Amino acid sequence: MKQLSRRGFLRTSVAAGAFSLAGYSSMSIAKPAVFRKPGDRLNMAFIGSGGRGGANLKEFYDLGEQIVAVCDVDRGRLNHSANVVKERCPDVRKYQDFRELLATEKDLDAVVVSTPDHMHAAAAIAAMKQGCHVYVEKPLVRTVWEARRFAEVAKACGVMTQMGNNGNGSDHQRRNIEIVQSGVLGDIREIHVSTDRPIWPQAINRPEGSDPVPETLAWDCWLGIAPERPYKKDVYHSFKWRGWFDFGTGAMGDIACHSMSFFWRALQLGEAISAETVKTTERFSETYPAATTVKLVVRSAKQQKPVTIYWYDGKTKPADEVCPEAIATWQSIGVGSTLIIGEKGKFMNGAVCMAGEPKFRGYGQHEATKGIPVTLPRVKNHHWEFAEAIRGGATPFSHYDHAVPLTEAVLLGCISQQVPGELLWDASACRFKNSEAANALLKPHVRKGWEIG
Repeated sequence: MKQLSRRGFLRTSVAAGAFSLAGYSSMSIAKPAVFRKPGDRLNMAFIGSGGRGGANLKEFYDLGEQIVAVCDVDRGRLNHSANVVKERCPDVRKYQDFRELLATEKDLDAVVVSTPDHMHAAAAIAAMKQGCHVYVEKPLVRTVWEARRFAEVAKACGVMTQMGNNGNGSDHQRRNIEIVQSGVLGDIREIHVSTDRPIWPQAINRPEGSDPVPETLAWDCWLGIAPERPYKKDVYHSFKWRGWFDFGTGAMGDIACHSMSFFWRALQLGEAISAETVKTTERFSETYPAATTVKLVVRSAKQQKPVTIYWYDGKTKPADEVCPEAIATWQSIGVGSTLIIGEKGKFMNGAVCMAGEPKFRGYGQHEATKGIPVTLPRVKNHHWEFAEAIRGGATPFSHYDHAVPLTEAVLLGCISQQVPGELLWDASACRFKNSEAANALLKPHVRKGWEIG
């Protein structure tokens, strides 16, 4: 079977991804994207300014960009973010509804989206159609339909995009890519990725009743596209939304776009073949399980055989027998590790172990890897790379051509955490071959008035 490259995947997926959905607006671009000259300061707006939003705001402010507007549904966070930038940007304007921001601010170069997952697509797509380049926190979107639509709109608008898996801007990450893509490990058989997440509540049921909405919180704007539900104190806002199906993508959505990104690029991974949660704690109707093991099978344009990826969350990890050399080296396959197993060698924690060797050694000292040439550009950081792209620099590392197929595969894993059994994916048709229950989760619920462009 022909292997699809990342761009080949996107050509196929964008064509297939426009499967109809009532309530979604047609493609209408209000303003073409504008690129700036080297050295120009960018006019930027921030949608979501707490948590990752606050960190992103500080990063771009420290780069010297002009902060024109900030938006957050929580007025306390909104005021705090305005205070952070007031020394150099005293006239920053404040909004609680991103729709009002985009309707009012007409001279923006870029928008940074750091909302809960369920609002990424709505805000980012609206911004792109206003001619804005977008930096969007990971995961890029919450559903597969939104991923396909994001790619379609980004391509049509000609904007620069960057998903916020910010390790992609580090020298260490780029060296990891160079090592793996060199072929020194041979064909890759399987990859094991683990995390200590979740560090928020999940594997719970929805509490009964409601609480008064704080005067500082625009609850309707916080819900956005999601189905209406009553406000409950300390249940959703803030930070506790990640485990809820309607708002987040669990531990896999939070972390896999970070930890899977380097080998995704190195192995030129593209369309998924299947997704299955092969081990799980108790399933709940509205939240992700406490711990799972997910198996993804993905096509690679770099090798003939597909690559099998095992994802472990809830502080679980591979069994010791998966890699005895790791046990000999570190006494454990630690939670938070990424282990790549090839036919000629293994890669883990910045170290390699070639076939027949008893232990791992750092790739900078190992004879098999220390001479692998530097082939990828190094950058100041992930945020700088995005800003420079708008000023005529190179396309960002996590531009949509990389971020969309990676995010789609991660989201298929998230669906498997909700629907039991092996789910067989047809990327060209953008649907599962064997599960209508899983197909029902491909598209988001969209409340009236919050349509995605």
